[in-house]
Amino acid sequence: MQITQLKTAEVFSIRAAKSWIHCAAGQLWLSHDGHDVILERGQKWQIDDIDLAVIQALENSRFVVASNELLSEKNTAEVMTFAGI
Repeated sequence: MQITQLKTAEVFSIRAAKSWIHCAAGQLWLSHDGHDVILERGQKWQIDDIDLAVIQALENSRFVVASNELLSEKNTAEVMTFAGI
């Protein structure tokens, strides 16, 4: 599991497979597989295939990249605690 912090307007790209991008703080714009979404604190986005995702902080933000197994419904609370939510 990886926690990343971005300042407003910073950009981050990741090539991930079968992972979740979970917004822990702030607000993120995420572009993935033809979709553009805004993630706010507590929201997440799933990446199913080996795809490139581009993330830009719309304000100072923190997010977690976790595998599908780590971010299952039963342990989401553990991930959120780890991320400081």
